Amino acid sequence: MHKSLIRYALVIGLALMAVPALGQVYAVDYLGYGWETGGMLPSDAGDELVITCISDNVDPAFGVDLGTEELTLHIFGLVSTGQQDMGGYYVVNYTGGTMEIYEDPAMNADWGINPPNPTSPSTFSDGSLFFRGSFTSFTMYFDAAGTSGSFEGNLDGVDGSIINAYCSNCVYTWGGAFSMGAGAQIPEGYDLQMDGTFEIDSAVDNETTSWGSVKALFN
Repeated sequence: MHKSLIRYALVIGLALMAVPALGQVYAVDYLGYGWETGGMLPSDAGDELVITCISDNVDPAFGVDLGTEELTLHIFGLVSTGQQDMGGYYVVNYTGGTMEIYEDPAMNADWGINPPNPTSPSTFSDGSLFFRGSFTSFTMYFDAAGTSGSFEGNLDGVDGSIINAYCSNCVYTWGGAFSMGAGAQIPEGYDLQMDGTFEIDSAVDNETTSWGSVKALFN
């Protein structure tokens, strides 16, 4: 075999051995609000971000009827490392943090005003535990005007009724968009109006192949 073909086959073989395939993606959509101790912007180092949301759409695979029960989300313990000016937009990275999702037939979620208050976050953290995860990363991106942006986070699954029920080697993510300031419909005392999606990717183990199989492609 020509040397260039051997090199090409080697590259193809490594790629085939290294690239994972993804399976079914399960998703829960959420709407809600967040606040940070000390307010934002700016986001000061050491401030905690808290988010409470309610689902407006859920994958049928979960078997949750949003007409008779609610899925609520409570995120807490995200600690700001401080606001960074990236020249045209702002970035805030957070450390720590826990996400809890509850399934609750009481359907009593109530944001109220000036959280924490008698109903928030308490009515977003009652019911049966659907999912609990620990953040391995969480970042918020703000536009230059400080009026909107996006967020993304990754989690390790810890507990809940859906842990290991739909996939193995699961990848858990939480991301979406937010708005703030005068243009957003935000209850008093909250800083952010949030629209996000919690997703579970069913990761499939890498598909491997032998060097002999790769060589056979070029014979």
